[in-house]
Amino acid sequence: MSRIAFLFPGQGAQDVGMGRDMFGRDPFLDELVDRASLAIGEDVARTCARGPARKLARTRFLQPAMTAVCLGLWKKIVDAGVEPLITAGHSVGEIPALAACGAVDPRDAVSLAAVRGEAMDEAAKLQEGTMIAVTGLRVEEVFKIVEPFAETGVVAAAAVNAPGQVAISGDPAILDRVTQAIQREQDVRVTPLRVSGAWHCEHMRPAVTRFTEALNDLELSVPSVKMVFNRHGRESADPDDIKNLIAGQLVTPVRWDLVMDHLAQAEITDFVEIGPGKVLRGLIRLNLPDPDVRVHNVSDLRSLDRLVTTLDGN
Repeated sequence: MSRIAFLFPGQGAQDVGMGRDMFGRDPFLDELVDRASLAIGEDVARTCARGPARKLARTRFLQPAMTAVCLGLWKKIVDAGVEPLITAGHSVGEIPALAACGAVDPRDAVSLAAVRGEAMDEAAKLQEGTMIAVTGLRVEEVFKIVEPFAETGVVAAAAVNAPGQVAISGDPAILDRVTQAIQREQDVRVTPLRVSGAWHCEHMRPAVTRFTEALNDLELSVPSVKMVFNRHGRESADPDDIKNLIAGQLVTPVRWDLVMDHLAQAEITDFVEIGPGKVLRGLIRLNLPDPDVRVHNVSDLRSLDRLVTTLDGN
């Protein structure tokens, strides 16, 4: 019997054309997209379908747009009879995951994503920040290198995506010095990331305040489906704890490695990546090299049909 996890991608997985085959044909998705458009004052369906890519990638636009599209796909999957044992999301992907686990209404999830995206965008304008990706060092080694530099300014691990894959955020000048220190190690690669802010570090502290206010305006439900959280790679079913985890995630690292460990221990057989791109597929393979693990991506109606056919065959 299949043990299924629903996974939702984060910023960077988007592509022009996402949701295009459902816009205007799916009342549920159209309602979510209209809500996103109203929240940010933009035509979300048009930009998702046609671009330009640079506009789609803007944080304040992308987060509600991605949430709406992901939840439109999620509803189609659930309506097809596919039920998850557990859910998780990478960074902003935790917002649609909250709806998928039953903690919030999908419409409220889109509104939360709009507040989150705008708050992060505004916080990024207050301080110049950037990010780097480090490949080839264990996470403990990265933390050890970064720690002394944190005494002189803002710098922190922003995401641990897999063994040997860590993103670091912070002040550009400090990140330059961190890069030099890391490059003294053998077989290590440092890649500057094209981002508009230093995500998941103290630069985002102002965003936490605003996002927490939005969360507190909602009454979260006890999840009907288990959810694993980025902060610590564990489950929580307490609504107040969930609010703290979701808000605090803005200034703490995304521990996707721990999320994957938890799902492995839960003996998940089928991972369903819901949304555009295949970023999470790659990370699943890096974290869980077990050849018996099956990874499915649902990014449009055609891939939805493939998922249903495959699971029916199992």
